[in-house]
Amino acid sequence: MNRYCFFDLRYKIVINTKETISTCIDFVEKNISNRFTLDDLALYTGVSKYYLHRIFKSLTGQAIMDYVQSRKLTSSINELVNTNMRIIDIAMEYGFDHEQSYIRAFRKKFGYTPLKVKSEQLSLQIQEKFNINDIMSVQNSVTFKPFYIFKQKFNLVGKKYKIQSRSGDNAANTHGKEFFYNHKNSIANPVNPDIYFGYTDWSNYEDGYVSYIPSVQVPDLGNIPEGMTGISIPAHKYVVFRFVGFFRPDDIKGRQVGRVLVHLYRRWITNSGFKSAAPFEFEYIDTSLSNDNYCELDIYQPIKDREKVFDS
Repeated sequence: MNRYCFFDLRYKIVINTKETISTCIDFVEKNISNRFTLDDLALYTGVSKYYLHRIFKSLTGQAIMDYVQSRKLTSSINELVNTNMRIIDIAMEYGFDHEQSYIRAFRKKFGYTPLKVKSEQLSLQIQEKFNINDIMSVQNSVTFKPFYIFKQKFNLVGKKYKIQSRSGDNAANTHGKEFFYNHKNSIANPVNPDIYFGYTDWSNYEDGYVSYIPSVQVPDLGNIPEGMTGISIPAHKYVVFRFVGFFRPDDIKGRQVGRVLVHLYRRWITNSGFKSAAPFEFEYIDTSLSNDNYCELDIYQPIKDREKVFDS
């Protein structure tokens, strides 16, 4: 795991992730009719364009400049349907170099040409301003709305630890670092040695402890090193919360992960059409990403549909 993660190395200062995104969104709205680049956004926010692109894409699934163009196109609909402005003038108003560039982008985004939208009564799926309140801030990191993954059965090998409920904030972190730096390389034929799994079994939570297995994925359980354990995880549908921030992977605290899990259960699962499918979750970290001074943590929770209750 790389020593520095998601800090601006030009100045060696820690940056508030949520504030950076908010500043970026405000800049886009204030300059919606101006022409600007990713370099301009980076200069305004004080964060390198690489970091800005990575964090926005990781949280929203959308490249930041794609978001900018979508906001411009959405805003241009007002002039298109409510004024007599020519299409070429609207294109120029929103920073497009040519009328045809605007028309192509508009049709790609909405499926119709500007002229068709201007002359017919159509419904469009538009891009509204990114709602900063959809982001949950946890210290210097953030998480956003979840995404969903179906993952086939897979196998993990690692060291199993019993963590008492009062073991403190750093117990899992300490075990994870010990495994990653001192034991991971003794596992033969990992699927990807850069991918860290932090598997937590909650089955014994009521008895005052959980089982934590820092591990890597393996193709089968035929070769488990002495002192380690292997588990086979059935196929599941998962809700995944991506946790992105200005921290080193080594410095992830149980309190940070815990707050995300509280958010997951209280604010999301209880208000969704799903429920937990099994008493475990796992952390997934692609440590190769930290080579570029960027890191992210995905928390996978198996889910299933709630039983539907029908009126008699």
